[in-house]
Amino acid sequence: MRYEFYVSMLEVYNEKIRDLLADSPDQLSKRLDIKQASDGTQDVLDLLEPQVGSIDDVWEILTNGGRNRSVGSTNANELSSRSHSFDSHIIGNNGIKLAGFHVDTMHLARLFDSSRTTDGDYSLEALTSDPKIMSQGNSVDDVELISGKMSMKSIFGKKKLKKDGTEGKIITLRPVDVLQREERRSWIRYSALDAVNTLKLFNRLKEKLMHVPWFLKGSIQGTMYDFYEKCWRPFGVLLVKMESEGILVDKVHLSKIENLAVGDKQIVADKFRRGASKYCEDAKYMNVGSNTEIRQLLFDDTSRRGRNEMNFESKPLSKLFKVLNTEKIFEEGKKAPLKYRTIHLHKICEGLQTDMYTTSGFPSLSADALKVFAGNIPSNQIYRIDNACNDEYVTEEGIMDDHKLSDTGTDYEDCSYGTSFEAFGGGNKGREACEAIAALCETSAIDSLITNFIIPLQVN
Repeated sequence: MRYEFYVSMLEVYNEKIRDLLADSPDQLSKRLDIKQASDGTQDVLDLLEPQVGSIDDVWEILTNGGRNRSVGSTNANELSSRSHSFDSHIIGNNGIKLAGFHVDTMHLARLFDSSRTTDGDYSLEALTSDPKIMSQGNSVDDVELISGKMSMKSIFGKKKLKKDGTEGKIITLRPVDVLQREERRSWIRYSALDAVNTLKLFNRLKEKLMHVPWFLKGSIQGTMYDFYEKCWRPFGVLLVKMESEGILVDKVHLSKIENLAVGDKQIVADKFRRGASKYCEDAKYMNVGSNTEIRQLLFDDTSRRGRNEMNFESKPLSKLFKVLNTEKIFEEGKKAPLKYRTIHLHKICEGLQTDMYTTSGFPSLSADALKVFAGNIPSNQIYRIDNACNDEYVTEEGIMDDHKLSDTGTDYEDCSYGTSFEAFGGGNKGREACEAIAALCETSAIDSLITNFIIPLQVN
Protein backbone atom coordinates (compact mmCIF):
# COMPACT_ATOMS: atom_id res chain seq x y z
CA MET A 1 0.00 0.00 0.00
CA ARG A 2 1.40 3.39 -1.00
CA TYR A 3 0.46 6.72 0.63
CA GLU A 4 1.24 10.22 -0.57
CA PHE A 5 1.25 13.43 1.47
CA TYR A 6 0.49 16.91 0.15
CA VAL A 7 0.66 20.29 1.89
CA SER A 8 -1.06 23.58 1.12
CA MET A 9 -0.85 26.95 2.85
CA LEU A 10 -3.06 30.00 2.39
CA GLU A 11 -3.57 33.45 3.90
CA VAL A 12 -6.75 35.39 4.65
CA TYR A 13 -6.00 39.14 4.60
CA ASN A 14 -8.41 42.03 4.02
CA GLU A 15 -11.12 39.50 3.08
CA LYS A 16 -8.87 38.13 0.33
CA ILE A 17 -7.39 34.63 0.06
CA ARG A 18 -3.81 34.26 -1.18
CA ASP A 19 -1.71 31.15 -1.88
CA LEU A 20 1.41 31.48 0.30
CA LEU A 21 3.20 28.72 -1.61
CA ALA A 22 3.03 30.63 -4.90
CA ASP A 23 6.51 31.27 -6.37
CA SER A 24 5.82 34.34 -8.50
CA PRO A 25 4.41 37.85 -7.79
CA ASP A 26 1.52 37.27 -10.19
CA GLN A 27 0.50 34.06 -8.43
CA LEU A 28 0.87 35.68 -4.99
CA SER A 29 -1.43 38.55 -5.97
CA LYS A 30 -4.04 36.26 -7.51
CA ARG A 31 -7.29 36.26 -5.53
CA LEU A 32 -8.64 32.77 -4.81
CA ASP A 33 -12.26 31.74 -4.22
CA ILE A 34 -13.90 29.24 -1.87
CA LYS A 35 -16.27 26.76 -3.48
CA GLN A 36 -18.44 24.04 -1.98
CA ALA A 37 -17.78 20.55 -3.30
CA SER A 38 -20.50 18.02 -4.09
CA ASP A 39 -19.89 16.23 -0.77
CA GLY A 40 -20.57 19.43 1.17
CA THR A 41 -16.93 20.22 2.03
CA GLN A 42 -15.36 23.60 1.36
CA ASP A 43 -12.44 23.89 -1.07
CA VAL A 44 -10.17 26.68 -2.33
CA LEU A 45 -9.78 26.43 -6.10
CA ASP A 46 -6.31 26.51 -7.75
CA LEU A 47 -4.47 26.19 -4.42
CA LEU A 48 -0.97 24.73 -4.87
CA GLU A 49 -0.45 21.39 -3.12
CA PRO A 50 3.18 20.25 -3.41
CA GLN A 51 3.96 16.65 -2.44
CA VAL A 52 6.20 16.02 0.60
CA GLY A 53 8.22 12.97 1.53
CA SER A 54 9.52 13.82 5.02
CA ILE A 55 9.01 16.06 8.04
CA ASP A 56 11.91 18.22 6.84
CA ASP A 57 10.03 18.80 3.56
CA VAL A 58 6.96 19.94 5.51
CA TRP A 59 9.05 22.29 7.65
CA GLU A 60 10.78 23.80 4.60
CA ILE A 61 7.44 24.44 2.83
CA LEU A 62 5.85 26.05 5.89
CA THR A 63 8.95 28.21 6.42
CA ASN A 64 8.88 29.41 2.81
CA GLY A 65 5.15 30.06 3.01
CA GLY A 66 5.65 32.05 6.20
CA ARG A 67 7.96 34.45 4.37
CA ASN A 68 5.09 35.37 2.01
CA ARG A 69 2.70 36.40 4.80
CA SER A 70 1.45 39.98 5.02
CA VAL A 71 3.23 41.63 7.96
CA GLY A 72 3.57 45.13 9.42
CA SER A 73 5.29 46.91 12.26
CA THR A 74 3.69 47.52 15.66
CA ASN A 75 5.00 48.85 18.96
CA ALA A 76 5.28 45.28 20.23
CA ASN A 77 6.43 43.44 17.13
CA GLU A 78 8.33 44.71 14.14
CA LEU A 79 6.99 41.88 11.96
CA SER A 80 3.49 41.49 13.34
CA SER A 81 1.23 39.29 11.23
CA ARG A 82 -1.50 41.12 9.35
CA SER A 83 -3.32 37.94 8.34
CA HIS A 84 -4.56 34.51 9.32
CA SER A 85 -2.59 31.67 7.74
CA PHE A 86 -3.77 28.07 7.45
CA ASP A 87 -1.80 24.96 6.58
CA SER A 88 -3.62 21.93 5.25
CA HIS A 89 -2.24 18.38 5.00
CA ILE A 90 -3.87 16.06 2.50
CA ILE A 91 -3.15 12.35 2.31
CA GLY A 92 -3.43 10.72 -1.08
CA ASN A 93 -3.65 6.97 -1.54
CA ASN A 94 -2.63 5.83 -5.02
CA GLY A 95 -3.41 9.27 -6.42
CA ILE A 96 -6.82 9.58 -4.70
CA LYS A 97 -7.30 12.76 -2.68
CA LEU A 98 -9.06 12.12 0.65
CA ALA A 99 -11.17 14.75 2.38
CA GLY A 100 -13.82 14.93 5.08
CA PHE A 101 -14.52 12.07 7.50
CA HIS A 102 -12.56 8.94 6.63
CA VAL A 103 -12.58 6.65 9.66
CA ASP A 104 -13.01 6.62 13.45
CA THR A 105 -10.38 4.40 15.06
CA MET A 106 -11.91 4.67 18.54
CA HIS A 107 -15.19 3.11 17.43
CA LEU A 108 -13.38 0.52 15.34
CA ALA A 109 -11.54 -0.40 18.54
CA ARG A 110 -14.86 -0.60 20.43
CA LEU A 111 -16.15 -3.07 17.86
CA PHE A 112 -12.99 -5.15 18.23
CA ASP A 113 -12.89 -5.11 22.06
CA SER A 114 -15.69 -3.53 24.10
CA SER A 115 -14.07 -4.50 27.42
CA ARG A 116 -11.40 -1.79 27.35
CA THR A 117 -13.55 0.49 29.53
CA THR A 118 -12.47 -1.74 32.43
CA ASP A 119 -9.24 -3.12 30.93
CA GLY A 120 -7.26 -0.23 29.46
CA ASP A 121 -8.87 2.60 27.47
CA TYR A 122 -9.46 3.81 23.92
CA SER A 123 -6.85 6.56 23.72
CA LEU A 124 -4.46 6.51 20.75
CA GLU A 125 -1.57 6.03 23.16
CA ALA A 126 -3.13 2.96 24.83
CA LEU A 127 -4.38 1.36 21.60
CA THR A 128 -1.13 1.69 19.65
CA SER A 129 0.86 0.28 22.58
CA ASP A 130 -1.30 -2.83 22.91
CA PRO A 131 0.30 -5.95 21.37
CA LYS A 132 -3.11 -7.65 21.17
CA ILE A 133 -4.16 -5.00 18.64
CA MET A 134 -0.95 -4.02 16.86
CA SER A 135 0.91 -7.35 16.71
CA GLN A 136 1.14 -9.12 13.35
CA GLY A 137 2.97 -12.16 14.71
CA ASN A 138 6.21 -11.07 13.05
CA SER A 139 8.77 -9.98 15.63
CA VAL A 140 10.60 -7.68 13.19
CA ASP A 141 7.46 -5.82 12.07
CA ASP A 142 5.96 -5.82 15.58
CA VAL A 143 8.82 -3.78 17.02
CA GLU A 144 7.88 -0.90 14.72
CA LEU A 145 4.09 -1.39 14.96
CA ILE A 146 3.92 -1.56 18.78
CA SER A 147 6.15 1.49 19.29
CA GLY A 148 2.96 3.38 20.10
CA LYS A 149 2.07 7.05 20.28
CA MET A 150 4.29 9.21 22.48
CA SER A 151 2.42 11.36 24.98
CA MET A 152 2.73 15.14 24.98
CA LYS A 153 4.19 14.99 28.48
CA SER A 154 7.03 12.72 27.36
CA ILE A 155 7.99 15.15 24.58
CA PHE A 156 7.09 18.61 25.88
CA GLY A 157 6.76 18.07 29.63
CA LYS A 158 9.03 20.00 31.99
CA LYS A 159 9.63 19.26 35.65
CA LYS A 160 8.18 21.95 37.90
CA LEU A 161 10.84 23.84 39.82
CA LYS A 162 10.75 23.94 43.60
CA LYS A 163 11.22 27.12 45.58
CA ASP A 164 14.95 26.39 45.93
CA GLY A 165 15.31 26.13 42.13
CA THR A 166 15.71 22.35 41.97
CA GLU A 167 13.50 20.15 39.81
CA GLY A 168 10.49 18.52 41.46
CA LYS A 169 8.58 15.37 40.48
CA ILE A 170 5.53 17.13 39.00
CA ILE A 171 5.54 17.32 35.18
CA THR A 172 3.90 20.42 33.69
CA LEU A 173 2.85 21.30 30.15
CA ARG A 174 2.78 24.76 28.64
CA PRO A 175 -0.34 25.80 26.70
CA VAL A 176 -0.66 24.19 23.26
CA ASP A 177 -0.53 27.52 21.39
CA VAL A 178 2.79 28.31 23.10
CA LEU A 179 4.22 24.91 22.16
CA GLN A 180 3.12 25.39 18.55
CA ARG A 181 4.91 28.74 18.34
CA GLU A 182 8.06 28.13 20.38
CA GLU A 183 8.68 24.44 19.64
CA ARG A 184 7.21 24.38 16.17
CA ARG A 185 9.60 21.82 14.68
CA SER A 186 8.98 19.36 17.52
CA TRP A 187 5.24 20.02 17.29
CA ILE A 188 5.17 19.21 13.56
CA ARG A 189 7.10 16.01 14.25
CA TYR A 190 4.68 15.11 17.08
CA SER A 191 1.62 15.75 14.86
CA ALA A 192 3.08 13.78 11.97
CA LEU A 193 3.86 10.79 14.20
CA ASP A 194 0.28 10.96 15.51
CA ALA A 195 -1.00 10.73 11.94
CA VAL A 196 1.31 7.79 11.20
CA ASN A 197 0.24 5.93 14.35
CA THR A 198 -3.44 6.56 13.59
CA LEU A 199 -2.96 5.14 10.10
CA LYS A 200 -1.18 2.05 11.46
CA LEU A 201 -3.94 1.55 14.02
CA PHE A 202 -6.64 1.84 11.36
CA ASN A 203 -4.96 -0.77 9.17
CA ARG A 204 -4.60 -3.23 12.05
CA LEU A 205 -8.20 -2.79 13.29
CA LYS A 206 -9.59 -3.06 9.78
CA GLU A 207 -7.64 -6.28 9.19
CA LYS A 208 -8.85 -7.80 12.47
CA LEU A 209 -12.51 -6.81 12.00
CA MET A 210 -12.50 -8.26 8.48
CA HIS A 211 -11.97 -11.68 10.11
CA VAL A 212 -14.90 -11.30 12.53
CA PRO A 213 -18.34 -12.33 11.16
CA TRP A 214 -21.30 -9.95 11.40
CA PHE A 215 -24.43 -11.81 12.46
CA LEU A 216 -27.95 -10.45 12.06
CA LYS A 217 -31.00 -12.53 12.98
CA GLY A 218 -28.94 -15.70 12.96
CA SER A 219 -27.38 -15.27 9.52
CA ILE A 220 -23.99 -13.82 8.49
CA GLN A 221 -24.31 -10.45 6.77
CA GLY A 222 -20.59 -9.95 6.20
CA THR A 223 -17.71 -8.92 8.46
CA MET A 224 -17.73 -6.51 11.39
CA TYR A 225 -15.81 -4.08 9.20
CA ASP A 226 -18.71 -4.25 6.73
CA PHE A 227 -20.99 -3.44 9.67
CA TYR A 228 -18.82 -0.43 10.53
CA GLU A 229 -18.88 0.86 6.94
CA LYS A 230 -22.63 0.37 6.58
CA CYS A 231 -23.88 1.54 9.99
CA TRP A 232 -21.29 3.35 12.10
CA ARG A 233 -19.26 5.28 9.54
CA PRO A 234 -22.31 7.11 8.08
CA PHE A 235 -23.23 8.10 11.62
CA GLY A 236 -19.70 9.46 12.08
CA VAL A 237 -20.09 11.51 8.90
CA LEU A 238 -23.34 12.93 10.31
CA LEU A 239 -21.65 13.87 13.61
CA VAL A 240 -18.82 15.65 11.76
CA LYS A 241 -21.36 17.58 9.70
CA MET A 242 -23.30 18.50 12.85
CA GLU A 243 -20.10 19.74 14.48
CA SER A 244 -19.26 21.77 11.39
CA GLU A 245 -22.67 23.30 10.75
CA GLY A 246 -24.18 23.20 14.25
CA ILE A 247 -27.63 22.04 15.34
CA LEU A 248 -30.79 23.94 16.24
CA VAL A 249 -31.40 23.97 20.01
CA ASP A 250 -34.71 24.96 21.61
CA LYS A 251 -33.46 26.40 24.90
CA VAL A 252 -36.94 27.08 26.25
CA HIS A 253 -37.87 23.43 25.74
CA LEU A 254 -34.57 22.26 27.26
CA SER A 255 -35.18 24.42 30.32
CA LYS A 256 -38.55 22.72 30.83
CA ILE A 257 -36.97 19.30 30.33
CA GLU A 258 -34.30 20.17 32.90
CA ASN A 259 -36.97 20.95 35.50
CA LEU A 260 -38.71 17.66 34.76
CA ALA A 261 -35.44 15.74 34.98
CA VAL A 262 -34.54 17.36 38.30
CA GLY A 263 -37.97 16.38 39.65
CA ASP A 264 -37.60 12.78 38.43
CA LYS A 265 -34.13 12.57 39.95
CA GLN A 266 -35.51 13.67 43.32
CA ILE A 267 -38.23 10.99 43.18
CA VAL A 268 -35.86 8.07 42.50
CA ALA A 269 -33.19 9.39 44.91
CA ASP A 270 -35.77 9.56 47.70
CA LYS A 271 -36.92 6.06 46.81
CA PHE A 272 -33.41 4.68 47.33
CA ARG A 273 -32.99 6.61 50.58
CA ARG A 274 -36.29 5.28 51.94
CA GLY A 275 -35.37 1.70 51.06
CA ALA A 276 -31.90 1.96 52.62
CA SER A 277 -33.17 3.76 55.75
CA LYS A 278 -35.13 0.62 56.73
CA TYR A 279 -31.75 -0.92 57.54
CA CYS A 280 -29.70 2.20 58.35
CA GLU A 281 -31.73 5.11 59.71
CA ASP A 282 -29.36 7.89 58.68
CA ALA A 283 -29.46 6.72 55.03
CA LYS A 284 -32.51 8.96 54.59
CA TYR A 285 -30.11 11.94 54.76
CA MET A 286 -27.27 10.55 52.63
CA ASN A 287 -25.91 11.98 49.40
CA VAL A 288 -26.85 9.45 46.70
CA GLY A 289 -24.26 11.03 44.40
CA SER A 290 -21.41 10.03 46.70
CA ASN A 291 -19.74 6.74 45.76
CA THR A 292 -18.03 6.68 49.15
CA GLU A 293 -21.34 6.79 51.03
CA ILE A 294 -23.01 4.24 48.73
CA ARG A 295 -20.02 1.89 48.97
CA GLN A 296 -20.08 2.13 52.78
CA LEU A 297 -23.79 1.35 52.77
CA LEU A 298 -23.59 -1.67 50.45
CA PHE A 299 -20.17 -3.11 51.30
CA ASP A 300 -18.15 -1.19 53.97
CA ASP A 301 -14.33 -1.13 53.92
CA THR A 302 -13.91 -4.84 54.72
CA SER A 303 -15.18 -5.72 51.25
CA ARG A 304 -12.13 -4.27 49.53
CA ARG A 305 -10.48 -7.00 47.45
CA GLY A 306 -7.55 -8.57 49.31
CA ARG A 307 -8.41 -7.18 52.74
CA ASN A 308 -10.08 -10.38 53.95
CA GLU A 309 -6.79 -12.23 53.51
CA MET A 310 -5.28 -9.67 55.92
CA ASN A 311 -7.53 -10.86 58.78
CA PHE A 312 -9.76 -7.79 58.92
CA GLU A 313 -12.97 -8.20 60.91
CA SER A 314 -16.02 -8.80 58.73
CA LYS A 315 -18.59 -7.24 61.06
CA PRO A 316 -20.37 -4.09 59.76
CA LEU A 317 -18.50 -0.88 60.46
CA SER A 318 -20.14 2.49 61.05
CA LYS A 319 -18.61 5.57 59.46
CA LEU A 320 -19.32 9.25 59.91
CA PHE A 321 -20.14 11.46 56.92
CA LYS A 322 -20.77 15.20 56.73
CA VAL A 323 -23.81 16.09 54.60
CA LEU A 324 -25.88 19.21 53.91
CA ASN A 325 -28.43 19.85 56.65
CA THR A 326 -31.36 20.20 54.24
CA GLU A 327 -33.88 19.32 56.96
CA LYS A 328 -32.61 22.23 59.15
CA ILE A 329 -32.16 19.91 62.12
CA PHE A 330 -30.95 21.58 65.32
CA GLU A 331 -28.02 19.99 67.10
CA GLU A 332 -28.12 19.82 70.87
CA GLY A 333 -27.00 23.10 72.41
CA LYS A 334 -27.25 25.06 69.11
CA LYS A 335 -29.62 28.00 68.69
CA ALA A 336 -29.74 27.70 64.90
CA PRO A 337 -29.41 24.79 62.44
CA LEU A 338 -25.90 24.34 61.04
CA LYS A 339 -25.22 24.17 57.31
CA TYR A 340 -23.88 20.62 57.64
CA ARG A 341 -24.70 17.69 59.88
CA THR A 342 -23.01 14.37 60.62
CA ILE A 343 -24.64 11.04 59.79
CA HIS A 344 -23.68 7.43 60.58
CA LEU A 345 -23.72 4.87 57.75
CA HIS A 346 -23.06 1.14 58.04
CA LYS A 347 -23.38 -1.93 55.84
CA ILE A 348 -27.04 -2.85 55.33
CA CYS A 349 -26.71 -6.40 53.98
CA GLU A 350 -24.21 -9.14 54.75
CA GLY A 351 -25.18 -11.32 51.79
CA LEU A 352 -24.55 -8.79 48.99
CA GLN A 353 -21.55 -10.02 46.96
CA THR A 354 -19.86 -8.76 43.81
CA ASP A 355 -17.11 -9.92 41.46
CA MET A 356 -16.62 -6.49 39.85
CA TYR A 357 -13.90 -4.28 41.33
CA THR A 358 -12.15 -1.01 40.50
CA THR A 359 -8.41 -0.90 39.78
CA SER A 360 -7.93 0.18 43.41
CA GLY A 361 -9.66 -2.97 44.65
CA PHE A 362 -12.93 -1.38 45.74
CA PRO A 363 -16.27 -2.96 44.79
CA SER A 364 -17.43 -1.33 41.55
CA LEU A 365 -20.44 0.99 41.59
CA SER A 366 -20.69 1.25 37.81
CA ALA A 367 -24.08 0.96 36.13
CA ASP A 368 -23.26 -2.60 35.03
CA ALA A 369 -22.34 -3.62 38.59
CA LEU A 370 -25.47 -2.10 40.14
CA LYS A 371 -27.71 -3.67 37.49
CA VAL A 372 -26.46 -7.11 38.56
CA PHE A 373 -27.85 -6.34 42.04
CA ALA A 374 -31.09 -4.74 40.78
CA GLY A 375 -31.92 -6.97 37.85
CA ASN A 376 -34.11 -5.90 34.93
CA ILE A 377 -36.76 -3.52 36.26
CA PRO A 378 -38.40 -1.16 33.69
CA SER A 379 -38.00 2.51 34.54
CA ASN A 380 -41.76 3.13 34.51
CA GLN A 381 -42.07 0.32 37.05
CA ILE A 382 -39.62 2.11 39.34
CA TYR A 383 -41.71 5.28 39.43
CA ARG A 384 -45.01 3.42 39.64
CA ILE A 385 -43.95 1.25 42.56
CA ASP A 386 -42.67 4.35 44.32
CA ASN A 387 -46.26 5.51 44.64
CA ALA A 388 -46.78 2.72 47.15
CA CYS A 389 -45.14 5.01 49.68
CA ASN A 390 -47.92 7.56 49.31
CA ASP A 391 -50.67 7.70 51.95
CA GLU A 392 -53.27 6.08 49.69
CA TYR A 393 -51.24 2.85 49.61
CA VAL A 394 -50.40 2.70 53.35
CA THR A 395 -52.57 0.86 55.90
CA GLU A 396 -52.24 0.29 59.62
CA GLU A 397 -50.33 -2.91 58.79
CA GLY A 398 -47.91 -1.02 56.51
CA ILE A 399 -47.56 -1.04 52.73
CA MET A 400 -50.13 -3.14 50.84
CA ASP A 401 -49.19 -6.71 49.99
CA ASP A 402 -48.30 -7.94 46.48
CA HIS A 403 -51.89 -8.76 45.48
CA LYS A 404 -53.25 -5.33 46.37
CA LEU A 405 -50.32 -3.56 44.73
CA SER A 406 -50.89 -5.45 41.51
CA ASP A 407 -54.45 -4.18 41.57
CA THR A 408 -53.08 -0.62 41.40
CA GLY A 409 -51.38 -1.32 38.07
CA THR A 410 -48.08 -2.79 39.22
CA ASP A 411 -47.14 -5.84 37.11
CA TYR A 412 -44.28 -7.77 38.73
CA GLU A 413 -44.15 -10.25 35.85
CA ASP A 414 -42.25 -7.61 33.84
CA CYS A 415 -39.42 -7.68 36.41
CA SER A 416 -36.39 -9.96 36.50
CA TYR A 417 -34.85 -9.45 39.92
CA GLY A 418 -31.11 -9.37 40.52
CA THR A 419 -28.87 -10.82 43.20
CA SER A 420 -30.19 -8.38 45.82
CA PHE A 421 -33.45 -10.32 45.92
CA GLU A 422 -31.90 -13.35 47.63
CA ALA A 423 -29.30 -11.29 49.51
CA PHE A 424 -32.07 -9.38 51.34
CA GLY A 425 -34.08 -12.51 52.10
CA GLY A 426 -36.41 -12.70 49.10
CA GLY A 427 -40.13 -11.85 49.24
CA ASN A 428 -41.15 -8.23 49.75
CA LYS A 429 -37.78 -7.31 51.27
CA GLY A 430 -35.88 -8.74 48.32
CA ARG A 431 -38.18 -7.06 45.80
CA GLU A 432 -37.94 -3.68 47.56
CA ALA A 433 -34.13 -3.95 47.68
CA CYS A 434 -33.94 -4.61 43.93
CA GLU A 435 -36.28 -1.70 43.20
CA ALA A 436 -34.32 0.64 45.48
CA ILE A 437 -31.01 -0.17 43.75
CA ALA A 438 -32.73 0.18 40.36
CA ALA A 439 -33.83 3.64 41.53
CA LEU A 440 -30.18 4.39 42.37
CA CYS A 441 -29.19 3.43 38.80
CA GLU A 442 -31.93 5.71 37.48
CA THR A 443 -30.61 8.56 39.64
CA SER A 444 -27.16 8.22 38.08
CA ALA A 445 -28.57 8.04 34.54
CA ILE A 446 -30.67 11.19 35.02
CA ASP A 447 -27.75 13.05 36.57
CA SER A 448 -25.56 12.13 33.58
CA LEU A 449 -28.27 13.32 31.17
CA ILE A 450 -28.58 16.68 32.96
CA THR A 451 -24.84 17.25 33.35
CA ASN A 452 -23.61 16.07 29.95
CA PHE A 453 -26.45 17.11 27.63
CA ILE A 454 -29.32 19.23 28.95
CA ILE A 455 -27.23 21.91 30.69
CA PRO A 456 -24.35 22.17 28.14
CA LEU A 457 -26.81 22.50 25.23
CA GLN A 458 -28.32 25.56 26.91
CA VAL A 459 -24.97 27.36 27.06
CA ASN A 460 -24.17 29.79 24.26
